[in-house]
Amino acid sequence: MKSVPLCLALACAGAALPCQTFADFVDSRNPVRPYASVLEVEGGAIGTTAERANPATGLDDEISWDGRVYYRDESFGTRRGTLEAYAGRDGLFAAFTDGKMVGDDTLTRFEFRGRPWQFYRDGFYDGDDYRANGFYEGSDYEGYIGFGREAQPGLYIEIGPFYRGLSFGRSDLPSPADFRPPEDYNAYGGRLYLEQNSVQLDRRRGTPRDGFMLTAIGEREWNDSAGGIGRPLNETTLPSAVWRVRGRLEWYIPSSDDATWEVFAYGGWQDEKDRVQNFEAQRPVGNQWVDAQLRFRLHLGESMTVTPFAQGQFSRVLEETGESSTKDFFFGGGVETWIHFSEVISLHGWYSYLDNENRPSVRIDEDVHGQHMFYLGMVVRIGATRR
Repeated sequence: MKSVPLCLALACAGAALPCQTFADFVDSRNPVRPYASVLEVEGGAIGTTAERANPATGLDDEISWDGRVYYRDESFGTRRGTLEAYAGRDGLFAAFTDGKMVGDDTLTRFEFRGRPWQFYRDGFYDGDDYRANGFYEGSDYEGYIGFGREAQPGLYIEIGPFYRGLSFGRSDLPSPADFRPPEDYNAYGGRLYLEQNSVQLDRRRGTPRDGFMLTAIGEREWNDSAGGIGRPLNETTLPSAVWRVRGRLEWYIPSSDDATWEVFAYGGWQDEKDRVQNFEAQRPVGNQWVDAQLRFRLHLGESMTVTPFAQGQFSRVLEETGESSTKDFFFGGGVETWIHFSEVISLHGWYSYLDNENRPSVRIDEDVHGQHMFYLGMVVRIGATRR
């Protein structure tokens, strides 16, 4: 019979990892996973508090529900490929990977991505305040086929085409009558991934302990967008082709047997005229942006982890007329914790503060956000199988 400490250690294997998000799946290719198969369900409450409430711009105090479901099976079907699926407030994701379809050590990947509840805040910074030209919301769905292989040990390269459909509508937040949201359009293009991965798991806990994963993504997109976007003073049209570059870093530095430094960083550089993508509300706005955390993960025994962190953001945003830009920096911090009651049930909570008005919405039906954010929920794992 397994001892209680061992059971709790097994629970730590997945739970002590940072909370998985839609962006983690679409912006990484082959992260280290502790489970070969698992169904993980998480549900709880998420809230936000604004330093200066202004419901007309979405800054308000609110508590809403939050949840996500994650499934993974590395022996799916007769071909024994890997099936992975995720559903949460931030998006939907499903992928099937097969190493035998093409052969010659080539991995074929079929992906579906969807973001049904997107918010856009078209605007600019005036000092520490964000001034909106207008608000709108929308959804997008994408299909992608990728072909990848290891160029050398630890270095993975993948390339493939994608097709995306986007739709838009006015937000419930008030916008000037003369603000024009984009019209629905379709887009297609190609994407390239480069990923260097040397992450090592702690065999006792199953959590990342050493090494890094660095992913760089480049894409070229063509679209059939028509019509203008914005107010008469700064109305623009989307170019027929745009480029984007994104990157993400996970770096784990062991400090002791029970403590690990973590560096998480995400960033992007996009075409200045890519006005839709530049004002997505779930990340820093602008055509150049960085979001980084310095974290210190501390294991308190076998059943609890506490991770305080410092956070910084950078945004380069065009000014109101679009003729020049501002470069803005934001700072904050918070803490994340896990408590494992058994190998299948855990409590997950976090709090964060950032002196930036542009934070993700805590609701899917309304754009509500603030500088303070907090979450508390339960995690249940079903059919978890270690590697």
